[in-house]
Amino acid sequence: MATNPYFNLYNNTTEQRTIEDLVVESIKMHGFETYYLPNDNVDARDLFYGEDPVKKFQSAFAIEMYLSDATQYGGDQEFFSKFGLEIRNTVKVIVTKRSFDQNMAQKLFSRPREGDLVFVPFMNGTGELFEITFTNQAKDFMMLGRKVPYFYELTLEKFKYSQEVINTGVDSIDKIVADSGFTIHLNTGAGSGNYDLREIVFQSPDNTFANATSSGTVQSWIPSSNMLSVTNIFGSFLGTHNIIGKSSGANHLLTTFDILDESPIKEMYDNKLIDTAARLIIDNTEHNPFGSI
Repeated sequence: MATNPYFNLYNNTTEQRTIEDLVVESIKMHGFETYYLPNDNVDARDLFYGEDPVKKFQSAFAIEMYLSDATQYGGDQEFFSKFGLEIRNTVKVIVTKRSFDQNMAQKLFSRPREGDLVFVPFMNGTGELFEITFTNQAKDFMMLGRKVPYFYELTLEKFKYSQEVINTGVDSIDKIVADSGFTIHLNTGAGSGNYDLREIVFQSPDNTFANATSSGTVQSWIPSSNMLSVTNIFGSFLGTHNIIGKSSGANHLLTTFDILDESPIKEMYDNKLIDTAARLIIDNTEHNPFGSI
């Protein structure tokens, strides 16, 4: 039997708009604040070898989201594998299409993308970064026949930091790099000016950034001791060469640094500890200290 032609439930713009208004309002009332971090280097992917470039997250947009399941983590959670204990906790959140479009209007993509990050400020006291592993665009199942979704359900997994460039201008997010990133400490000497926090510094044969042979992001600068700490390192810094601040114009001569003395979190990086202990038992004056020839 044919449906009643006088009732069109699947092509009613007014009702579709009402449902969208209710979804947006409910998430604004019962959701939580997050920051959406798009990967600004996604177009540089190497399609021939299938390799990803260094991801760059240089902007953060505040947006409200709603937690789909507030009882427990999803995914494989904690389990033992041949590599030891692995933690694969996932969480699902909902973000409305309207809020996403309004906050990301200046971007060229129309939906949340896999590989982008979400920062939740209240997690773990100081905030946590999560990576989008899947964007479900059909969670609302085309209610009232609307092809465009009312909302997206994002599957998030805790982000595993691996020297990505994170410089959004939001201190609570950028601080993650200083706490977790590979950092080297450069002893500088004669020079002028003070480096700005999180600016790019570089070494170049002609003092121009276009011909830089090495670069990094400033995590700290202590003028009293001429100690410059940098992360997001490209190339190799060389002694007796000047380090130039891209925005500040500061210019100081690099005197010495220890590549093994890399991070303020000594418990995470033990290269220096291993090197020191090895020197006590290995005779480096031998041509082959590990053999008999």
